[in-house]
Parts: sequence; structure tokens; C-alpha cells
Amino acid sequence: MRSTTSSRMRHLAAGVVMGLLVVAQGLVASTSAEAALLDTPARTWGVGPAGPTAATDGSPRVLAILPVGDRIVVAGTFDSVIDPAGKLYPAKNIAVFSASTGAADLTFAGSANNTVTSLATDGTSTVYLGGTFGTVNGEVRKGLAALDLNAGGQLLGWAPAIVAPGQVDSLTYAGGAVFAGGNFAGITSTVAGTSATSRPYLAKVDGVTGAVAGSWVPTPNDRVRSVTPAVDGTGRLFVGGDFTTVSGRASTNKIAAVAQAGTGALDPTFKAVANNQKTYSPVYDLVSDGTRLYSAVGGSGGACTAMSATTGALAWSDRSNGNLQSVRLSGGLLYCGGHFSGTGSFAGQARQKLAAVTPATGALTAFAPNINSSQGVWAMASDATRVYIGGDFSSVSGTPQPHFAMFIDSAAQTAPQAPAGVVAAGGDAVVHLSWSPPSSDGGSALTKYRLYRATTPGGENLTKTPLASLSKTTLAYDDLAVTNGTTYYYVLVATNALGTSPTSPEVVANPHQAVVLTAPGAPTGVTAAAAPGSVNVSWSPPASTGGTSITQYRVYRGTTAGGEDLATPVATTTGTTVDVPTSTAGQTYWYVVTAVNAVGEGPASAEASAVSQAGGPGECQMSGSIDPTGAPVLTWTIPADGGSPITKYVVLRDSVRLVTLSATPTGPTTYTDTTLTPGSTGVYQVKAVNAVGSGPLSSKVTLTAP
Repeated sequence: MRSTTSSRMRHLAAGVVMGLLVVAQGLVASTSAEAALLDTPARTWGVGPAGPTAATDGSPRVLAILPVGDRIVVAGTFDSVIDPAGKLYPAKNIAVFSASTGAADLTFAGSANNTVTSLATDGTSTVYLGGTFGTVNGEVRKGLAALDLNAGGQLLGWAPAIVAPGQVDSLTYAGGAVFAGGNFAGITSTVAGTSATSRPYLAKVDGVTGAVAGSWVPTPNDRVRSVTPAVDGTGRLFVGGDFTTVSGRASTNKIAAVAQAGTGALDPTFKAVANNQKTYSPVYDLVSDGTRLYSAVGGSGGACTAMSATTGALAWSDRSNGNLQSVRLSGGLLYCGGHFSGTGSFAGQARQKLAAVTPATGALTAFAPNINSSQGVWAMASDATRVYIGGDFSSVSGTPQPHFAMFIDSAAQTAPQAPAGVVAAGGDAVVHLSWSPPSSDGGSALTKYRLYRATTPGGENLTKTPLASLSKTTLAYDDLAVTNGTTYYYVLVATNALGTSPTSPEVVANPHQAVVLTAPGAPTGVTAAAAPGSVNVSWSPPASTGGTSITQYRVYRGTTAGGEDLATPVATTTGTTVDVPTSTAGQTYWYVVTAVNAVGEGPASAEASAVSQAGGPGECQMSGSIDPTGAPVLTWTIPADGGSPITKYVVLRDSVRLVTLSATPTGPTTYTDTTLTPGSTGVYQVKAVNAVGSGPLSSKVTLTAP
């Protein structure tokens, strides 16, 4: 169950072998020139659940790791990711971290409904997935899929599918193609109406279209667990696994070299040798530096083995007491990870699931982290200064590491960058401060934040005791030792084992007494003045707005003193005057007004009253349609009568009276114009009339007779 980096990543990983001093029993002491990966992981992060290891059921378990620039894609079987601050975020079997900070990339939305066993990249933003899944991002993808890393894990249209039974164990990208190995019955594709199916166990798929190369037929006779391109310019692909023949050749037991192009022809000059003492054992992972091919070998015990990348001749083999699952190059050393542990567990020495050797001789170095759990390491990845491991473990060298860890060259570690996004906000006798973690922790876990304060710009003294020393998981602080009306200046630094970050940009805050907001007071100076058909109500703003702007005034009415219906306003406005229509001439109306702000509605004002006068009717609200005969049909509402009964309705067409209709209390409210010539257009209005006069014309309605 392997992950393989692109050839570009492999060139970065392959370094010059550093000077080494060989001592008793193959143990190697580092000289000053040797790269020095620390035994203790650089930070705490991982996948969840974060509880005890679960080697028995394989969940959670990291099975594939892929560095892509500063981003680290992690895959396997899990339902959450855990960042260095200990925060858990949902993630289903695939996630992305920042290599420099450890922060989980929360913009990445990729997910798979089942285990992701392998990853590969085209070196840009496309990440290929292999595994046992049936859907990715909710869409059908059977064992293979592609995501756009820059688009937050957007699913691409690349959709070859494995033929059941089986799964994809390993992926690699080379020459524009994705090479997949596993125990599948085949891989099938249909592109532009053309279908193709690969042979079992090993397949070549176009990296853009997803089309299976049906003519590429190396034909191993059993499971392929690892695929990796040669990096010597020969255009070969190394494959390893459980098979005993490739292309029918017996000299290909467990490992072979085939052409990436054409039919996948076997390279007959590369001949497999016994890779575990005299035994041909399953190969779980491969990596090459151009001269040598290194393999992680299982079987009876296990072995980390080196052979010639040209001929397959054995160079050396370090035995272990458990399967080797992964091999990776970094900083001039070869790292071997697997399930071994205890006294004499690797090359005759005690190692706990992970060891480092010199690629030239296989001699063991002093690198000896202690990885817990019965099975430990299942996947590895590397870049120029870091080695990543994933598996079943929950701690490394006594440091909590939920199933994922990073070791970094000590020479690459630095003090962290400054904390980001520092904000200060003044409150009542308090300054609230908040921030985000640094853009880089320097490759060493953060230890503390230190907060400094001054009362003059730039006056913070970092040589003195800080205002506060805070844990690495703290991202906010309330400064209570402040005086309202005083301006305070703050800077923040982060620390790790290497030192102290630069100061953050200075932030400033001024604490102040809190303003208590209330509902506004009552409006003042309310007056009511009758006019025909309405009463004008006016007022002045309240003496107190409640500390925030007035957003509305509400007018209430009653027909007796104190009888206003305070549940239903008769008018609302943002101004200080409004005309309220009346319906009964000679009726005395009583009015109160309230003010409203963001807090709520204030008390009612003093009353004002007026005796209504008859006026013209209100405005009719008219609409129109065409009936089945093609005649325009006009419909309107009965308006307020202004205190005097409506006596008639006048309908106008094109601003000329069309008809006058006698009125009753219930209408009429409709009229059909049978005089409009077919094909002609009429513009209609209507108005109501009472003994006082005419109401306003309605809005215009335009209708065309068919």
C-alpha cells in the first residue's frame, strides 16, 4: 500500500552520501558532515480519531503521503485531521497539511468513501488517488480518481475504474501517464467512445484523459504492490510485488523493470535476485536514486535491500524481524520503515519501526526514534530536509503523534515566523487581543507566545518580563490591567526550541467605559391637524435616542381618549410627520407616536386628537387582463371613501373618459372594454368620486386587443 512521489520529488530526495564512521555491529556514528534528522518529531499533528492505536482493524491508519511544494497530502483510513494546536477538523480518508506550519488546509474539500491507499502527482496541481473507494467527493469513482489541489480538492473528470475484485496498491506518474499496481482484475476506461481494459495487476493510464493503454502489457502473474520510474533516463519502470513472472520470464521473481512506453517490454538485462537472504520475498515499496534501486521487503521477517538499478545485482540487504513497508531517500540517507521492533530487530541492532542507513553500504546510523504500536509504519515520503511517516502509531519518542509524523534535518530548523493577524480591541476596562499561528513554525513545534505592552508607540521592551506568557495553543488574551481612556500598544512573539520569532506588527487599543444602549424616549410635541380625508400627525424627536440611531416612528390611532391600538400602527415613517387617511367624517381620532431603535420600541408619546373632515376618495389599485373574446378586462380595489360615500367610478382610456359607472358600497370593481379595435392598444386609468370630489387617478394599465 504505497505512495510514490513524482520523478521531480525523487531527484530532490536523492542526495550525496555523507561521510560516515562505521563502528561495531554495523552501527554508524555521524560525522559533522552528515545530515542530522532529529529522533523527535518536529511537531504534533495527525489524523483521527486520536485515541489508542488500532492496528487490529486498520482505522485510523495513514497509508499514503505525498509532498507537493509546501503542501503535504495525507491519505488512508480516518475521519478527521488534527493540527498542531490540537484542533480536530472533519476529513474523510484524505487531507492536506502545510509542511511549514502543520496547519490543516481547511479549504481542501476532497473526500473518499473508503480507504485511499496510494497517491501520485503530475508535479503541478493534479493529485491522483488509488484505493478501495467507490465514490470521491460524492461522485462515482471506482478505485481511481484525480483531484485539483489548487481548487480545494475539486474532482476532475479523469475516471478510469478498477475491475473487481481487488484494489490499487501503488501509483506513480511518469511521462504523462499514471502507472497503477495492485491486485485488481483490470482497469477499464471509456474515452471519446473508445473502451479499453488493462491486464490484471499492472496498468498504464493517460494522465489527462484517463484512457487505459490497452497495448501496454507487461503481464505480471500476481499482485503488484509498488511502481516507481527509473531516474536514470532509460525510460524504465520498476515494479515490485508478489509475482513470480513478468511477461512469462522467471528471472522477474518479485521485482522487474519494464519500458514505460510501447508495449511495456521487459528489460532482460535487469534480473531479480533473492532479496531477503536466499529468499525471494514480496516487495512492498521501491525507490531509486538512479544508480541503485532500494526495496522494502516482507516475507519471513523482512529486509531493506539495495540492488543495481541497471542489472538487479544485490548490493546489500539489512534484515529485520518484521515486514518492511516503505523506503525513502532524504539528505543522503535511506530511511527504512515497517513493523520491526526490539533487540536485534534491524541489522542486528534495536530499532522501533524506523531506521536510517547509508545507501552505499547499508550501514546503520544512530537515528533511532521509538514508534509505538505493534505495526507502526505503513507509509513514508520525503523531500530535501524532511521525512514523513504514517501508520498505526499514536506516539513517537514519547511525543503524541496521531498516526502521522515529520522528522526534519536539524540544520533546516529555525525560529518561527511572527504570529499572524494580531488584533486588539478596547472594551470597558479590558483590551481583547487575538491572533493566528505563524506562517511557519520553523520546523520545530511552537512552545509559547509572549505578549508585550507599552503606552507609547514602539515602547515595548522585549528584554523585560512580558505582560503574558501563553501556551502554544492559546490564540486570544484579555488584558484586564488597563485604565479606561489610556492608549495601549502591543506586540506578540512566538517561540520554539530554536528561539524567538520577529515581533508581530504593533497593534493599538483604547479601553473605554461601556455605552449602555436602551430603547429611545417618547416623541414630543405631537400635533394632529385634520384635512379633507386625512389627519396630518407631526412630532419632534425624543429627548433621548437610547444611545443609537432611531430607525422608525410608529403612529397609533383610537376613537376614544387612551383607546389607541398599540398592537397595530396606522402609519410608520422615518420622518417626523405623516398623513393618516380617515374614513368617517366628523369622527374624533386620537393619536400617539413611538420611536424605534436597534434595541427596541420606546414608550408612547402624549395624545393628540383631531376631528376628521370629509375628503375625496383614495386611489384605486387597478390591474388588467384580456378575456377569451379578446376584450380588455379592468379590475380595481375600492379605495377609502374620504368620509363621504363613493358615488361613481370614472374609467379613462388614453386619458379620455371611457365610461362612468354608478357606485354602491360594494362596487363595481370591474369593467370590460368591448370597444377597443382588435390590434389596438389602450392605456387605462380609473378614479373614484364622492360628494366632495374626485380621488386620484390609478396607475396606468396598458392592454392590447388581439
